[in-house]
Amino acid sequence: MKRVLQSVLCALTCCVAVPGSPALAAPQVLKEIPASLLGDASRQKVFVLAGDADEVSNRLLIAPEQARNEDILLDTSKALPLIKSQYSSALQGVFSVHVLKGRPGVMTVIDPQAEEAVVKQPFFEEGDYIALVTSEEDNAVYNFNLLFAFNRGSKQFELKHILQLVNNEYCDRSLISVAELPVRTLGSITLASFDGFEALEKLRAANISGPQGGYKKLMTVYSADLLDTGLAAYRKGDSSSFKRVMSEALMGDDSHGACSPASYITGKYYFRQHPGWSNDLGFLLGEAGYYVESIELLNAVIAHNPERAVAYLNLADSYWAMNDKERAVPAYKQYASRMLEAGKASKIPARVAERSVGGSGS
Repeated sequence: MKRVLQSVLCALTCCVAVPGSPALAAPQVLKEIPASLLGDASRQKVFVLAGDADEVSNRLLIAPEQARNEDILLDTSKALPLIKSQYSSALQGVFSVHVLKGRPGVMTVIDPQAEEAVVKQPFFEEGDYIALVTSEEDNAVYNFNLLFAFNRGSKQFELKHILQLVNNEYCDRSLISVAELPVRTLGSITLASFDGFEALEKLRAANISGPQGGYKKLMTVYSADLLDTGLAAYRKGDSSSFKRVMSEALMGDDSHGACSPASYITGKYYFRQHPGWSNDLGFLLGEAGYYVESIELLNAVIAHNPERAVAYLNLADSYWAMNDKERAVPAYKQYASRMLEAGKASKIPARVAERSVGGSGS
């Protein structure tokens, strides 16, 4: 393997003997990542190479493991620009390079804390893919993941997904949301034609001027599993396991205390395209005794889906459990009214009528 790397680096230095000229030094390897990018059994290496002292970019190179000069798949010095640090004279990279594993039905991404997260979104059945991830010195709240995959027809690494990952800036910095931007945000581009400086400016503009209601939000596998596991424990009547599972939905830890629900619940657990999922999680949070979190999430469900009757019942029950009858009673009345309008009077629980007048129904 070392011999392969040496041959690639030798090819990059354009080793042409010029009388009286000093020998060109091989580029410094900043990162070397094994990969299988072509959707077959072949293996490649992804290199990040330092540019010359007067260059404003690092160099990105992809080559087969058994590489010759003519076998290099990609060689570009535009994709990885460098920016001046505000606090020192050192240069800092704008994009970090990652090779991520393709899995059916999901995508792996890198959050602002440089940790992997898995989202439920079809991507590729086989093969690895390349992620260019933004890294800005004064921004620890969000980043962008640009996902490139090899197209066998065009023989190019094409941009397939643009994702924005957001962390909680008020508490424990954990991942809150993953949103997908249209690929047209950057245009139809390949890794060979990708200009990192230009892309960063477009991404910053997209962050500021996103569509009303935000971009499409993707669900993490962690969140999906959390609801499934919590529902299973609740239905079995396993209160110990149920409470433990639901506690995992909360952000914060013992050393810092729980995060304020207002700082993350809606961002993390409300999904416009899956309001039923969010309602169910709000219900389970209330059943586990996390009433403030339940109320925060259910209010978001109702704000965007005012026709969803059961959300009013779940919200009312959480308010009632907190002895907040002033808010519980109107929610019970809203629920009853919507059920009557839908011709479902027989399905209204008995407690609703008593509590709607401020009674003490259990």
